[in-house]
Amino acid sequence: MTFELKKIGDVVEVHENGELVSRYLFNNRRQFKPYFYPLNAPGGLCVTEDGPRDHVHHRSMWTAHGDINGVDFWSETHESGKQIVKMVSIEDAEDFGVVESDEVWIAETGSPVVDVFKKFTFRKTLNGLRIIDVEVDFTASYSDIRFGDTKEGGIISLRVAPSVREIAGGTIRNSRGGLGEEGCWGKRAEWCDYTGSVSGKTVGVAVFDYPSNLRHPTYWHVRAYGLFAANPFGISYFEGDRSLNGSITIGKGDCLGFRYRVLLHLGVVDSNVLNEVFTEYCRIGG
Repeated sequence: MTFELKKIGDVVEVHENGELVSRYLFNNRRQFKPYFYPLNAPGGLCVTEDGPRDHVHHRSMWTAHGDINGVDFWSETHESGKQIVKMVSIEDAEDFGVVESDEVWIAETGSPVVDVFKKFTFRKTLNGLRIIDVEVDFTASYSDIRFGDTKEGGIISLRVAPSVREIAGGTIRNSRGGLGEEGCWGKRAEWCDYTGSVSGKTVGVAVFDYPSNLRHPTYWHVRAYGLFAANPFGISYFEGDRSLNGSITIGKGDCLGFRYRVLLHLGVVDSNVLNEVFTEYCRIGG
């Protein structure tokens, strides 16, 4: 069997051909949110960082938003909301491995705000490319839900490893030809890629925004210091115009879903190849 997933207590390990791909960490007592760490490119090279000193709430690969009905699920303070995992299920096969996370996000008071379902499908590594397809569904089970206009968020968020950061020599680029934080932060694009060095080898991670997602192509909250997030809500910040309002409200009982493809890669991947990955992603569906 190519993929083997193991659930041990509040950790799920994902292995491909005996190599650790990642761990899903979901300790409700100690964590504000569940997340994947490490996140390894082929060869076991970790492309992410967990809880750096400058932003301890950046958790390798995670989902969060800083204003849902006024509750901050992005930061990790005594006033922040928490993402409580109710159940995690796993499936493994020769060609894929799946982690599903059923959650309720609660305010600091303990009141439920929104139900969230996440699905992560790990695909077989081919030609130095490792794919994770991500689904995130928000359901307004308790009341109307308002996602506020703030840059502090990412429906898919990553914090790249220190040696991958742009300030350490890494490269940020997007599908529209943008380069660096200056050319990619707050810009809309079908995909964004962050490439750098780990243990002397070139590795990277790209994220692709599925066409059915809200406000596709999404805005990217991507920084030279290592943050890398897809955020369709913080329009007033990204456009530099506070008269704009990127907030959106979904009615009680309704669902807002997002789909992304995460690509972990060895070496520098040509933009034409990344465009082909995006086209294939669009063809097969999210």
